[in-house]
Amino acid sequence: MAMVLAVAACSDPTQDDTSGSGDDGASSGSEDTVLNAYLYQPPAAVFSPMAPASGPDQVVMNLIFDSLLGVDPDYDLYPRLAADLPEISEDGLTITYKIKEGLTWSDGEPFTSQDVLFTYNLMTNPDTGSPGASKFADVQGAAEVAAGTAETVSGFSAPDDTTFVMTLTKPNIGIVALTGNTMIVPEHILADIPAADMDTTEFFTQSPNVGLGPYIFQEYKTDQHVHLVKNPSFREGEVEIDEIYLRPVTSDVATAQLGTGEMDLVQISPADLETVEAMDGIEVGSGPGAGYIRTSVNEKKPYLQDVRLRQAMLYAVDRQQLIDEALGGHAQPVNTSFMNDALPDDLETYDYDPDRARELLAEMNWDPNQVIELSWIPGQRDRDTAATILESQLNEVGIKLQLKQVQPGELTDLMNNQSYDMTLYGGGNYATDPWAVYPINSCATWFPNGGNLSYWCNEEFDQLMLEANATVDEAARYDLYQQAARIENAEVPMIYLYNPDTIWAYTDDIKGFVPNGDFTNPFWNVQEWSLEG
Repeated sequence: MAMVLAVAACSDPTQDDTSGSGDDGASSGSEDTVLNAYLYQPPAAVFSPMAPASGPDQVVMNLIFDSLLGVDPDYDLYPRLAADLPEISEDGLTITYKIKEGLTWSDGEPFTSQDVLFTYNLMTNPDTGSPGASKFADVQGAAEVAAGTAETVSGFSAPDDTTFVMTLTKPNIGIVALTGNTMIVPEHILADIPAADMDTTEFFTQSPNVGLGPYIFQEYKTDQHVHLVKNPSFREGEVEIDEIYLRPVTSDVATAQLGTGEMDLVQISPADLETVEAMDGIEVGSGPGAGYIRTSVNEKKPYLQDVRLRQAMLYAVDRQQLIDEALGGHAQPVNTSFMNDALPDDLETYDYDPDRARELLAEMNWDPNQVIELSWIPGQRDRDTAATILESQLNEVGIKLQLKQVQPGELTDLMNNQSYDMTLYGGGNYATDPWAVYPINSCATWFPNGGNLSYWCNEEFDQLMLEANATVDEAARYDLYQQAARIENAEVPMIYLYNPDTIWAYTDDIKGFVPNGDFTNPFWNVQEWSLEG
């Protein structure tokens, strides 16, 4: 799960530039190839799979770490560190991974299934603060670890150096998609660090420079760049591009720098598409998104608990206008978190109807003087436009929305204190497996125990999701998911906005780039890239 929230304060772990490269990305080695890429927000600088999901940090982690499985641009699972997709027993209770042989960490130490065992136990340990622990709830022994009566999960095992096994208490079809992309961390580096200190250890906050990914972390200079150099021990062999600089700038600046040659790869706003297509030497590609942009609605606040308020918000917002203005039509309205075969065709579409919004507000005796605050991290044109349109159109029907731009650290505080009213964010992958919707909606996954930032709870929804995930028959499973989608659609736990196409613009000197709709993982096949010219 990759919800796009920056959830920790930025820091400057490296004051001195020891990379051998200048701030402009020009390498000291004249023959080195250097790629400058857009990073849509400054990272929170906690590069840890145990940290709450943060989109820009995820971009970095996808380059320096690796996982058993990955997701390709078609949102299909494929093996990365695993030799193949896992074997699932007939009763659905045992999931067995075989790991590629002969792999090493970037420091030369051998990688084995013990590293996987170590990482997965960290993910479930409550002392690490990992919100991903709920994904493993159906593994034998996970409940005991959560309760503090056991130190490790009995259902995780590594019978030999190339085998990792998860044993479940009940069938869980979606657990492979939900957990197979967990970034693996090095046991030989972290074994002596107490679990409670994992969120502050220097390895994750300053120098995560031992990994299995195609690149090795060098430094993060706050609000300037993340610098990475190629990993000569990467599993696929030689990585061709020597260095990457990820540069956190606004989308407008990134697009301008693409035109001047200062940037090589940029996720562009659809509003800039015509301008970019006119640039010499620039290619454009896109991929369909697997997540969506939305606002959470904090139902712990009494004035936000009535479903009619949330329904009124949806009716009050002209989402097609938002899509046309902010994204040039390159997006689709969303009315539920479910996608593909789990998406019913009889959902309420909440078409723009401000009169219906006013009727609902009148029914609930809404107080027009009640202020609702919407917090978001600025810098992406479509989200900035979305916030402005929400403010205008909700105020028009009598909902007094106030906008609050925040930095990552401020949003962290709001989340930890549960003091926000609404937050604007995006991301997620709900196209690979519908079970991914459970962590953002269930009663058991309220933040910080999971990704449910609205604190919505519907026991019937949870039961349908659990039943679906334990059902082996595919047709029956998807019927249950569609029933759950109807409940979510009716109760509106969040204000659905749009599913954007992800549009990439890049210099034609980059060879091998394959556009990915997941904007947190443009580098999914970076080992196949080269940079010419």
